[in-house]
Amino acid sequence: MMQSIQTESINDAVADTLFIPLYMRARETRMENGIINDPDACRIVDSVDYDFSEYDRACRSQIGTCIRVRFFDNVTRNFIETHDKPVIINIGCGLDSRANRVGGDKGLFYNLDLPEVMEVRDKLLPADERNISLHESLFDAGWPKKIKSENPDAQFLLLAEGVLLYFTEDEIRPALQQIVRELSPGEILFDASTSIGCKMSSKHDTVKYSNAKFLLELDDDRLPERWVPNLRLKETRYFMNEEPHRWDFMSRLMSKVPFIFKAFRMLRYEIQPISAQSNGE
Repeated sequence: MMQSIQTESINDAVADTLFIPLYMRARETRMENGIINDPDACRIVDSVDYDFSEYDRACRSQIGTCIRVRFFDNVTRNFIETHDKPVIINIGCGLDSRANRVGGDKGLFYNLDLPEVMEVRDKLLPADERNISLHESLFDAGWPKKIKSENPDAQFLLLAEGVLLYFTEDEIRPALQQIVRELSPGEILFDASTSIGCKMSSKHDTVKYSNAKFLLELDDDRLPERWVPNLRLKETRYFMNEEPHRWDFMSRLMSKVPFIFKAFRMLRYEIQPISAQSNGE
């Protein structure tokens, strides 16, 4: 049955893009040889009264989004399997249902997004004992301490999928410092763009339909280590290295240029324990 979900309240430029990855996941799931399986995305797309048609030709966004989903899902699955008390924090969760995709009953998920986004999410993906909703911004100061106090002995996996690149370095640096200071040990995973990639965002096949722009110009994968001393880079994955046969001819041609090939990637960092000295003890 079609649900009338009010989207007028979602007036933040970045929050408005929550429907883009949802639709990309649903389209990929419906492909015969799709690289992900997300029945929740299909269900939601079929049930909400929203015009997704302007994204029908967004082939680059579809494969890019789903490469990212697959990598984040695989890291999450491995983290849950290899840690005793895994807590997964989905920052800017939108309408993602990662807990359902990775399977099993181990691991606790906190799903965090702006209040107007979470109001929509809670109707379509209700919270439960394993999925806790937090109506908070990435930049709100209280939620890292809240999660740590509720899970003092946990290992934390922080996921920021399609989130950080919509903000400036001056916004992200202090937020990351605060979050990582509270939530260690563990890992953090996010996607990033170089300064060249940010300049290309006006040409992006779905972002161009919104008022959002890529702002975080991250030309050095090790820069976050200088922002936050207990971060250590573990892995860099380039989008254009994945599923090469799925990219269109122009994308494959442009990727021969090194600075374009490296413009968009996924970064994985270890969050090392903060020593007693670092805490001033």
